[in-house]
Amino acid sequence: MGAYLGVDIGGTSVKWALVDDAFNMIDRGDTPTDFSTSEEVVQAIVDIANAHAGSFEAVGVSAPGLIFEDDPDGTIYHGGALTYMHECPIGRILREKLGVPVAVRNDGKACAMGEYAVGALKGTRVGVVMAIGTGIGGGVVIDGNVLHGTHCFAGEFSMMRNDAASPLTIPNTFSDLCGWMGLRRFVLEAKGLADDPAYADVDGRTIFEWIDGGDEDAQRGLDAYANAFAGCLFNLQCVLDPDVFAIAGGISCHDALIEAIERAIVEQRKAYTGPLDAMPLPRITRATLGNDANLYGAVQEARKLLA
Repeated sequence: MGAYLGVDIGGTSVKWALVDDAFNMIDRGDTPTDFSTSEEVVQAIVDIANAHAGSFEAVGVSAPGLIFEDDPDGTIYHGGALTYMHECPIGRILREKLGVPVAVRNDGKACAMGEYAVGALKGTRVGVVMAIGTGIGGGVVIDGNVLHGTHCFAGEFSMMRNDAASPLTIPNTFSDLCGWMGLRRFVLEAKGLADDPAYADVDGRTIFEWIDGGDEDAQRGLDAYANAFAGCLFNLQCVLDPDVFAIAGGISCHDALIEAIERAIVEQRKAYTGPLDAMPLPRITRATLGNDANLYGAVQEARKLLA
């Protein structure tokens, strides 16, 4: 049985895992993302690989930034917060240094592929991952392949517009409306605390302590957030018609969030009448792999290189 090295380059750490063909993790670890150049990142991965020389047949890398599916060099463009990774042909460099096939994928798309391989999208023909963080990351998997699009922008849900009649500005994007900061804003506004500096840095734990503790104002804020999120799901259902939307990200672990979105979907569907009666109800579930989704997705892409 073969094994693969999966690497997830994140803003906080570079996580890695040795994974076998059945997606069992043989070994894993991480190193802090304490780098200032792309060369340092590459060397860190080479060091990890050399420590496990002979233990893997291919390498899969998940990284922030635009990475084109048909680019044999696996070049990273922009690199998200890791701006020094811009235009780094990391796939080609690692392939030359390690002597094995290397697949490089955008982190959101790797997350979606991981959930397809062994998580919440397993068995779907069309599946979508939406990861709630500062923005809304994720990806679309169709028949076992991640949808990249012409400009590698498919699945970049953050930049969807909330109001087509208004200019494309950050406040008019799905990211601003339904990222984590959007939920906080909805809840603080409902509680009358939006302008109170004492709550400027309130975190998710406090938000959900309010909600789980029966705070009616906080629940009303969550419901408003869920209503906005559900509206975007209906738009995506019309375009992609997936089997399921898997909701990921730190706050997705809270049952109250998933339940609120499900209620909002049902309520909005009741408003559709006439010729729209055939419109399917978006189905949501919680993503299951957590912080390991990118690793599993990177491994799945590495496995495909040897198929």
